[in-house]
Amino acid sequence: MVAEFTKEEIRGAIFQMNHKTVPGPDGFPPEFYQVFWNVIKDDLMPLFIDFNKGELPLHSLNFGTIILIPKSKEAKQIQQYRPICLLNVSFKIFTKVATNRIVKIAQHIIKPSQIAFLSGRNIMEDAVILHETLHELHKRKQNRNYL
Repeated sequence: MVAEFTKEEIRGAIFQMNHKTVPGPDGFPPEFYQVFWNVIKDDLMPLFIDFNKGELPLHSLNFGTIILIPKSKEAKQIQQYRPICLLNVSFKIFTKVATNRIVKIAQHIIKPSQIAFLSGRNIMEDAVILHETLHELHKRKQNRNYL
């Protein structure tokens, strides 16, 4: 988790990002980083190096703009709006790289009984297992009554 970042993992994170997202306060959407990767890759690396050293002022990247989006055409009350927070894509790149690193080890660290919020695991598995267990117990109890 503390290894230096590589161009390959940064590139991978950038190209995993959705093309059709709204840019954050800095005005750069993910497409900018994807289309101009070959031009900007050497400018992005010092950010990640500074991050590893603890010298990057994250507050300069980690801020967003809250935008209210109307839920209907005639929105007049605050309840008729949905707030979204637009973050800088440069900060999203950091979080995506970190997420990709965490995902690689999460399956080995988190116990199999923790079934939610991990790839390949589903929160509904516990409900299905409980339902099947109760059904089986009920069926056995009924069979005992007939013997």
